[in-house]
Amino acid sequence: MIPTVPNPVDVVILSLTKDDESYNKTQKCIDSYLKSSLINKIYVVESNKQFDRQYIGDKVELIIPDEEFNYNRFYNIALQKCTGEFVMGPNNDLIIHDNCIENLVEQFNSNLDIQSLCPVDRKWHRHTKMYLPNDNKVYLGYETSLHMFGCVFMCRRALFKQIGYLDERFFFFYQDNDYIMSLKRLGILHGVYTGAEVSHESGGSNNIANGRCSYTPHNMNTQGDIFMNKWFNEEPFKSGGYKRSKDYS
Repeated sequence: MIPTVPNPVDVVILSLTKDDESYNKTQKCIDSYLKSSLINKIYVVESNKQFDRQYIGDKVELIIPDEEFNYNRFYNIALQKCTGEFVMGPNNDLIIHDNCIENLVEQFNSNLDIQSLCPVDRKWHRHTKMYLPNDNKVYLGYETSLHMFGCVFMCRRALFKQIGYLDERFFFFYQDNDYIMSLKRLGILHGVYTGAEVSHESGGSNNIANGRCSYTPHNMNTQGDIFMNKWFNEEPFKSGGYKRSKDYS
């Protein structure tokens, strides 16, 4: 099915550029997105405030927030600029395979009840044929690391009118768990589609994360406590991290 508008997909990429290697990684990610004719705009949100280069691509807009890195906050900053029907992202250590975007959009247009989808990465241990056959089908579900592949997902932009923008209390850990719980609690359909593929540099963010984003038990437990309290001890859509999309307009 042909998309209803020529360029329905906006992309959000979160980047921390420290050297030529990290710059090239993000540029390769951008280049793989730009192979698709369905891209409307690519918003690169850069964490390095001293970044003084440009990424190549006439559809690329660079955003450098003057604040400490926060995964969900930085995603939200770009999200408020998006105008496309769909939003995809956000990791920069990705290569989007040929026809991945086209195949995802086709699934959305063919299944109007589906609001959110992840592609597969056949090198990821939960996306091997043992778990997900090579059959070009959508498998609905809410299991993190299987149905919800946190490094990349595509959703209808209108979804954020239902769940609000991403909870900014999750600045690095558990942001994918929080997103998928928002969908599950509201009965919003999400799945993983085996007919769309990406390649992710697994553990790439581990190598550059520092401070409160370092992979330490303390940092992960702090975010984990917020997640557990939000979803099992509070009213999650009235908690401190919930923001409606209009709050960013």
